[in-house]
Amino acid sequence: MDTLPLFLREKIHEHTKPDSNPLAYVLVSQALSDTSSDIPLAQRLAASFDLIVASKFYQYVEPEEWLWCAQAEKDFYPILNACPSCVIESSFVHTEGHKPGSGQIGPATASAFREIVAAYFELTGKTSCRVCDASEPIDLAVVDMENRTLFIAEVKAAPLFTPPLVRRHTTGSMQTQRALPRNHSLGVARRLHEAAVALFVPDTESPLEIPLETGIVGRGLPLDGPLAAAIEGDRSIAPRFFRIWRRTWRAYQEKDTSDTLYWFCGACGLPRNPGEGWPRQADGRPRGSISDGKTSVGIDRTDDIKKATFQALKLGVENRRKDSSPWRLLIGLASNVHAARHYDGYLRPYEDIIWGWANNSDEARELYNLFDGIVSFTRSHMRDRWLIQTLDWHGEDHA
Repeated sequence: MDTLPLFLREKIHEHTKPDSNPLAYVLVSQALSDTSSDIPLAQRLAASFDLIVASKFYQYVEPEEWLWCAQAEKDFYPILNACPSCVIESSFVHTEGHKPGSGQIGPATASAFREIVAAYFELTGKTSCRVCDASEPIDLAVVDMENRTLFIAEVKAAPLFTPPLVRRHTTGSMQTQRALPRNHSLGVARRLHEAAVALFVPDTESPLEIPLETGIVGRGLPLDGPLAAAIEGDRSIAPRFFRIWRRTWRAYQEKDTSDTLYWFCGACGLPRNPGEGWPRQADGRPRGSISDGKTSVGIDRTDDIKKATFQALKLGVENRRKDSSPWRLLIGLASNVHAARHYDGYLRPYEDIIWGWANNSDEARELYNLFDGIVSFTRSHMRDRWLIQTLDWHGEDHA
């Protein structure tokens, strides 16, 4: 990368190696090898993103505020504000979820996206491309040494759903501190460092539990290695997770509240009548939500779209007039999934805009794309052939 112009080289930071995250490498490998699947590769990659982000969210788990569901005989550590086991039964019991702070979400999602792309390049033979972190607001830099092309983008991403943690409840596993409706309690998880904990993936037939190494949770240790070992050791896990994810994605896009998996999605809101397990306002209306708009999926939050659009323009204003030859500079946005609910209103009208600086002469102006590419696993809009060839996962299986 020493051949990059100095003003571009100064922006590039750490190189994301293809095997830097074993979980990303295993998931992308299995996604690519599952050629008999009717699930598009793009969706398999998007589903992989959710598991990788979960491994980052749960690296630092405290024993406080675990949820005991007596009916399921399980202890849960959920991200959203409802008992996961009861939601599958179309029953809603309120709890305070463990949504990470914004300072954790951004770095976790950006690094997960980079790790998937890096593994994808390696496993598909695109070895001339390097994936890097870069100076804010650039979260993703793809450097193609052979074709002298650099793509920089801000990553605005969020998982479709984050599987909660689960473990078997025993008489000694919980120090109960507060009773909740319908035989639920909050308390401190005892001997968490010794517990067999799993990721709880909702399914109406039978939930999928992805086991973690016993004692790994709650010690501040990375979870990507143990999850990778579990998924590599049981080759049925990834295909089943991909199927569950696809159904959840469909429910999110169609706002299908009749599918219980919808209530595991970010920004799912709240059923009109959640029942006796939900707190009420003074006038009797249910209060709060299972997941509000601030946890919208991918780039499907209007504030994120507006901020990212300005950042793309700002990157252009700051860099387009500088001489980058012999390199080509491309600018855009990146996310795990496209703005399924807000694309038509907030991105489509702007995706083909071109711009340039005004001047007083009649000389030809050099115009630029506002977005050379809006890239996501599920749908992309690209205005450059190199981007189409390099980052269009749909071409792999014509999804």
